Amino acid sequence: MSKWILVVWLSVARGVAQDAPASPLIKLNVVAVDVRGQSVGDLKREEFEVFDNGKSQHIASFRRNDAKPLRAIPVAKDEVSNRSGTQLTRATVILFDLLNARMDDRAFAVNQMIPALHHVEDSGSVFLYILTMNGTLYPIHPLPGPEAVTERAAKPWTDDIKALLDDAAKKLFRLRPTNLTVDERVHMTYDALETLAAKLGESPGRKSLIWISHGMPISIGARSGATDEIDYTPLLQRLTATLDRANVAVYPVRQPGSLAPGVSESLANGMGSTETLEQFAGLTGGRAFGTVDVAGAVTQAANDARLSYLIAFDPPLDKWDGKYHKLRVVCSRKGVRLQTKQGYYAFAGDAHDGDQEKAAIETAIASPFDLAEIGLYAKLTPDGKGARSMKLDFRIDAADVVLTPAGEAFKAQMVVAFSGFGADGRSETSAPGTFTPRLTVEQRERAMQEGLAMTRAVTLPGSIKKLRVIVYDRATGAIGSVTLPVVD
Repeated sequence: MSKWILVVWLSVARGVAQDAPASPLIKLNVVAVDVRGQSVGDLKREEFEVFDNGKSQHIASFRRNDAKPLRAIPVAKDEVSNRSGTQLTRATVILFDLLNARMDDRAFAVNQMIPALHHVEDSGSVFLYILTMNGTLYPIHPLPGPEAVTERAAKPWTDDIKALLDDAAKKLFRLRPTNLTVDERVHMTYDALETLAAKLGESPGRKSLIWISHGMPISIGARSGATDEIDYTPLLQRLTATLDRANVAVYPVRQPGSLAPGVSESLANGMGSTETLEQFAGLTGGRAFGTVDVAGAVTQAANDARLSYLIAFDPPLDKWDGKYHKLRVVCSRKGVRLQTKQGYYAFAGDAHDGDQEKAAIETAIASPFDLAEIGLYAKLTPDGKGARSMKLDFRIDAADVVLTPAGEAFKAQMVVAFSGFGADGRSETSAPGTFTPRLTVEQRERAMQEGLAMTRAVTLPGSIKKLRVIVYDRATGAIGSVTLPVVD
C-alpha cells in the first residue's frame, strides 16, 4: 500500500512522524459545582491538582466536556461523516435488579420509577432494563443498535412507563429459585453487568448506569468464622475497570429490607452489599444513594453528564503495583465542590507504553458504532487505475483535537489507523501511523472552519466491503471513527 500524504491546505508534510507512544494514562471525569449546586464551567487547568496516594501528579491533559450537540462542519458532495444525523452524546441506563431484591420491595421500587420516569427531562437518552431471576437482561426500552436511526418520537416512551412495567411484572415477578446460592447469584449478577457494560461501551459519549439493587456481598465467610472465604473483590475490580474505560459512571440506588424476613442483611444478602454498591460508585465516578430515590438519581446523573472536565495524569511505570490507589482532586477556587472517582487499581498488566492508545483504537475497530468524539468526514473515489484502486480523502475537525502553540506555529499529535471489514464482519487493520502537522496561524484558522485534510491512494482486496478511518488525539485521548461503504 502507498504511503500516507498529509495535506494541510497547500503545505505537504512528507513522511510519517515516529514519536513514541505516551505512557498509560489515568482519566478522570470531574464534575464541579458551586455552593448552590450549579455547574461551574469556566475552570482552568491550573486551578486543579490531582493526588495519587497523597502525591501530587502532573496533569497530562485537560479539557472541558460539554454534553451539547456536537458541531458539524459542512459536508462535501459524496462525503460520509460521523456527525451526520442525531448523535447520542449521553445515555442514562436504569437497571432494575430483581435477582438481588426481596419480593416485598419490588412494588415499592416500581412505584418510585413510574413518577420519576414520567417527569424525566430527556426521555430520548434514558433506557431501561430488568435483571431477571435467571440472570438475563430484559429490555423495557433498550439502547439503540448500530443500524438504528435516531429520530424524535411522536411522544416520549416514558409516557407509557406504567403499562410497560405492569406487563414486565406479569412476566418476570416470580419467586427466586430456592436452590440458588449466594455465590451463584453473585456470579449471575456480574455476568449480566458485564453484558450490559459491553452494550454501553458500544455507544459513544458519557453513560450513566442507575442500578436499583440490594447489591452483592464483597465476600462470604470472612465474618462468620468460616475458613472457606470467598472474596469477590477481583470480580468487582475487573468490572469497574471495564465500566470506567467505557466512560460509564455507576449510580447505585439501594433498596431497603433484606432477602428473608427475620434474617439480618449481613446473612441474607451476603456480607458487605452496601460496601459493594459504594465501591461501584467510587471506582467509576458515580454517586451512591442509600434510599430508593430513583428521581434523584436520574436528575443527578443528568446534571453530572451535562458539564464536566476530563483530566488525565500519567503515573510512572514503576508505580503500577497492582494495588488500590486512592485519588483526590482539589480545586484552588473557593466554593467549588468536585465529584470524580475516588480511586483505581493499578494493574501491573496495564503498565506498558501506549496501552491506552492501543486499547482506544481496538475499541473503535470493534464498535458497531462510529465514534464521534472527533468529527471526521471522508469519501472514496475511483482513481482510474483499477477496479479496487481508489483515492481516500478525509478531513479531521480541528476543533476536536489539541493544536499546541509552538513558536509562531501550532502542532498536533494524532494517530491514524484504517480497518477494512468483510461481509462476515471480520476486520483487517493497517499499522497505525503518527502524524504531527505544523500549522501557521492562517492555516489553523482555516482548519478550524473546514477541517484538516488528508489523502491516501488505496488498493482494497475484493473481500473488503467497508473501510473505517480512525483518528486518535494523543493530547487528550479523544477518538473518532467514520465508516465508508466500498463500492466496485
